[in-house]
Amino acid sequence: MTTLNTEVVRSRSGETALLLSAAIYGLSTILSVVALRTVRPADLLAVEVSGAAATLLITAAVRGRLRRRGALRPMLIGTLVPGLAFLFGDLGLARTSASSGSLLLAAEPLLSVLLALVVLRERLSGRSAVALVVGLAGGALVALQPGGTSGTDTTLGNVLVLLAVVASAMFVVSTRRFNGDGDELNQSAWQSTGGALSVAPFLAASWSTGGTRLDTAGAAGWTVCVAVVVCGVLGSVLFNRGITRVPAARAGQLGNLTPVVGTLAAVALLGDRPALPQLAGGAAILGALVLLLTPVEGARPPEAGPAGGVSRARRTRRRAGRDTCRRS
Repeated sequence: MTTLNTEVVRSRSGETALLLSAAIYGLSTILSVVALRTVRPADLLAVEVSGAAATLLITAAVRGRLRRRGALRPMLIGTLVPGLAFLFGDLGLARTSASSGSLLLAAEPLLSVLLALVVLRERLSGRSAVALVVGLAGGALVALQPGGTSGTDTTLGNVLVLLAVVASAMFVVSTRRFNGDGDELNQSAWQSTGGALSVAPFLAASWSTGGTRLDTAGAAGWTVCVAVVVCGVLGSVLFNRGITRVPAARAGQLGNLTPVVGTLAAVALLGDRPALPQLAGGAAILGALVLLLTPVEGARPPEAGPAGGVSRARRTRRRAGRDTCRRS
């Protein structure tokens, strides 16, 4: 009973961290759209990746949690997020419409779940499968914004956003599979460092040919850029905390909260008015999350293990069961 209670607490804390991370990333997406009205994509990318890396490295070092041993693995994972995902995302959002970009980003939970099922061999219960379908349908409705400006809806922008989605989904599975020490601050610090290093050549080439608008961004522009950095730092730490406690497939489903928060942030910051389908989609996503998170009486919490979704606790119980059978 004590082991089961510990598993429940661990799973719930992981789910809470992932939900908070998804909400923060939803807010960050809209803040990025606002920032890109003032600065170039390369400018925003430089601020968010370097700012996050510096903040996390200093914080981890001051708190005595920065460890250089094993740093290469999270740095390589960081080339996916924040590296490639932020690079493609910023470039894509600057070239496509908000509706098309959001619709493509809403596909990330589905791709994350599919990769978790194929690569990690995780399994979905019937309840989770229903929640996945309902959540994805709601995500599509939330992302669909009628009346968007089609003139900016370019094929290149859509392709770039789709590449960001692929990088993010691969990141979810990679962190679930290869997160080593379980220290979310240490992992986030090295991931951010790897991401910053991976996009440095692009930043150098972009600034050498097109210059920068950071010097003319003003106080308001810099405030929004810093807010994007803060969101990136908090979202990364919370995600790395949660992904060690929750299977990747379930983590992908919890990411459905991102478009809901993004829509609410667009209403508050951009003055957008959600249409009826978007409101219905938001309700569907929230309903799917309630279905996913409501505990079933007598059921064990989803178990997260280092590979294939099989946890250490589950393997221990299996060995104990075999030993009992041998003694009897």
